[in-house]
Amino acid sequence: MMGFTTFLLLNTAQAQSCMEVANPGEQTQVAWISPLTKRVVGNGWIEVVPVSELRRWVQEQGPETARLLQGLGMKGRRVRALQPEDYKITIFDVDSSWLCRPIEGGVPGEDYNGVAICETKEQGARWGHHRGYTGCGYSLDTGASNRGLDVYRVRWSDVSAWGFCVLPMERFLKGA
Repeated sequence: MMGFTTFLLLNTAQAQSCMEVANPGEQTQVAWISPLTKRVVGNGWIEVVPVSELRRWVQEQGPETARLLQGLGMKGRRVRALQPEDYKITIFDVDSSWLCRPIEGGVPGEDYNGVAICETKEQGARWGHHRGYTGCGYSLDTGASNRGLDVYRVRWSDVSAWGFCVLPMERFLKGA
């Protein structure tokens, strides 16, 4: 259930005009951050962030699991201690044509700084990310109440075909 403060933050973020998002280039690396037990069906969609942004964010903010999950909008402002071993980071090499941006109310398929806007059903908040959903193609850092990381959606069947690397959250945080 969404708290009143989170509700106000989301409405404020959506009421203001969206900030600029980065152009990922033709090929890039993206990361899917998820609980260890989370799985995806073959044709399902996942929400990913650029690995370079994720590493930069960890270097600037520190290697804390709870803080990173707030930066991604996956946890609220008040979060109890989380164990890094409860989360995994799956890294993919992707072609930018596989990605879409979750821009609420956007025209599906229209180019938005190098990436197509998602189909209408993929424009809304995803499970686990609703706290930090902005509808602008980036997350809300729920810990600092400011802009988080650029986010994309991608179909699992597209990205998994090229292979992927799964790392425990703790290992990624130490190596970022």
